[in-house]
Amino acid sequence: MTDDEKKEIYSVAHFPRTDLAHMAAGVAPDKDFSNAKPSNQVSANTFQTYIEPYVRPLTEEDIAWLKERGDRTTPFIMPRRGKKNYRQLWAEEDGVSYDSSQDDKDQLPLNQGRGSIEQLTDDKAETNEVSVGPLLSRLCSLLRYEHRTFPEDSNPTANGDTASVTGLGGDAMDIDQPTEEKENKSETKPLPAATTFRDADPNDFKTSVAKLDHAQLDERAKAELRFIGFLGADDNPDYDAHYDDEVAERLRLLQSELKKQIVTNNARKARILKIAQEHMAMLEFTTIQDDLDSQVQQAYLKRTRTMGKSKKGAQPKHRPGGAGGGSHVAGSAGVSRPAVGDAAKIVMDRRRRWNEAFLPIFDDIKTTIPSEGETIFDPEVMAEYEKAELENWDEE
Repeated sequence: MTDDEKKEIYSVAHFPRTDLAHMAAGVAPDKDFSNAKPSNQVSANTFQTYIEPYVRPLTEEDIAWLKERGDRTTPFIMPRRGKKNYRQLWAEEDGVSYDSSQDDKDQLPLNQGRGSIEQLTDDKAETNEVSVGPLLSRLCSLLRYEHRTFPEDSNPTANGDTASVTGLGGDAMDIDQPTEEKENKSETKPLPAATTFRDADPNDFKTSVAKLDHAQLDERAKAELRFIGFLGADDNPDYDAHYDDEVAERLRLLQSELKKQIVTNNARKARILKIAQEHMAMLEFTTIQDDLDSQVQQAYLKRTRTMGKSKKGAQPKHRPGGAGGGSHVAGSAGVSRPAVGDAAKIVMDRRRRWNEAFLPIFDDIKTTIPSEGETIFDPEVMAEYEKAELENWDEE
């Protein structure tokens, strides 16, 4: 509707542009409550009990909770991993005898070399029966075969020449075989695994004739790592530590995420603490102001309590003489008002000076409900709070 139509409907020359709905605590109900009470209506006491925690005044307990930062140490401590599995621990806690035959998995010692290369077969390759030492197993897990030649890369090139056969395509000097036979051979030859080593060649690849056990191999690898500077002179890895598996890695990741969330939550609590302290000061101001208002009200009621009242059973006083022979009531021309006493003036002056001194302090404090799109956690403001929380964290 246009403004002219609204003015015509309201019969006014102008009207306000806003109804102050953004300052109201929600949308006012627009229903007909004159009907009979519905059977499922919530009682007033139940609703008041439910809503009271949201509208009650702030207390010192709330301020203490906002100042609390919680435990910043225990969630980031990993307990050392034990040698026993969960079934053994649960059996000990319950006081039940543990039967190792119930385990489906192999109970092999961890971080120890097992077996030898002669015992390695295709059936045992996917099991833990044959394994190298803990250091070599970690080094082997980091190895990646590079510059592998895929079968499609070994096909004839655009110039019509056969690809180099140092890879998988065949031999470049093999001219006696027909082309179809060579193509079938290259298609059927499987791609070697990424962990495949080349065959030992006496010319450029020497094999060690000494048979070393797993502990000696690990010590030689450790000496090489110290020589190239990967390990320090005093570095002795603890392979049974609690930080040396996939579960510990996942826990460290979750702990880093937990730290970020704790910093964010504490920064928001610090932001709310500042606002709560302002509202606590305003609450104290309004409490004193209400007390002064009640004193002014009591002085006003005391002044007007006896105005216009007469004693019970007392006859009205007639003015002697005059027109009517003294039949008219004296004092009917007006009622005498008592003067404002000194006590009332003192109370009113105290309230005025209180408002003039402290009321301007609370002009910048927002007491209304935030509108849509408005937030107290502004990113620019929260960046300063998060920085302060990180500094406090490092200090602790």
